[in-house]
Amino acid sequence: KVIFRPLEPHKFGPITIHGIFLKRQNEVSETFARVNCVEILHTKAIWETILNGPLSSNFYAMLRAHSIVFTEKLVGGMKPFAVTAMGSHRFAEMKEEIAKKIAANLPSIMPYSYQYTTEALDMEN
Repeated sequence: KVIFRPLEPHKFGPITIHGIFLKRQNEVSETFARVNCVEILHTKAIWETILNGPLSSNFYAMLRAHSIVFTEKLVGGMKPFAVTAMGSHRFAEMKEEIAKKIAANLPSIMPYSYQYTTEALDMEN
């Protein structure tokens, strides 16, 4: 109780009584944020959870969908020629193969983004 109580400072003559945590809340908050970002919520742990955690299948489904859309946009106005040359079935297979290769290579590529992601998220502030 001494850590959190009393919530509000109480003055008894020259002595002020205030919960230890609350008295140093600003200092503790900065340290807490730094420890969380370095030890718990660091970029590598976030990406490992996204790629391998219990909801990773949702991420990979979203990645597949976006990869297919990206491939469609990349082909752009050449799509009719590609479909004519390859056939619609083979064109669809190609998009799936591209999506699979992106998903397969992503775990080995992600470490290159850790520094950027850490700076972009700026979680300590």
